[in-house]
Amino acid sequence: MKVLMVRYLLITLAVVVGFFAVKYALANLHYLKVDAYLTRWQQSKDLTREELNDALMASNSMLNLHGHHPHYLNVAAKVYEWQAFKYQQDLTVYQSSLQQALRLYQQATISREQWPLTWASMANVKSKMGLLDNDFYIYLDKAITYGPYMQEVNLQVAKLFLTHWGRMQQGTTKIGLEQIRRALLNNKARYDLLKYATSIEKQNIVCTVGRLNKIDWVAKQWACK
Repeated sequence: MKVLMVRYLLITLAVVVGFFAVKYALANLHYLKVDAYLTRWQQSKDLTREELNDALMASNSMLNLHGHHPHYLNVAAKVYEWQAFKYQQDLTVYQSSLQQALRLYQQATISREQWPLTWASMANVKSKMGLLDNDFYIYLDKAITYGPYMQEVNLQVAKLFLTHWGRMQQGTTKIGLEQIRRALLNNKARYDLLKYATSIEKQNIVCTVGRLNKIDWVAKQWACK
């Protein structure tokens, strides 16, 4: 009798394990589709409504199968950011897309509070919404605290300070200058930062930070001559 009970228990356990294995495998297939879209959009900035709708459906399926996975939540949030990008002229869709992206990022921080890029992404969403509120500064602080020397964080935070230069809270200028300096010290981030600064006519700030910190690369760039 005991042997039979153990056998039933093992069979039940195997079924449960198999169910979750299939569930997570299916979620990962949807994730791979979404990730492929995100990678291509990031490279080309060109997306169709059909692609966006397909990515949104895949994101929803992914979260329905494994909705507490912080990385999946981050990826789904990025899809909604791209939806906002696609519908910039439709203020209602734009704002609702960013709000949904923010909610998904917030859910991700529940289980992965120490992921600095999530906090930086949340600050970026707030920036796009035009809300430099208390949460915006909390998100910035969290990003810097958890990723003080992470290239992606330094670059994103530096861009945010440049975007809102002169409109940030008092006492934050020094923090912004330090993030710019750290981004300039990274061979990969420095090109992106100077290109962005030039596009919004804030290159003088970046060039000055580079000169003051004796970063030779800066002096050689045409935007700083």
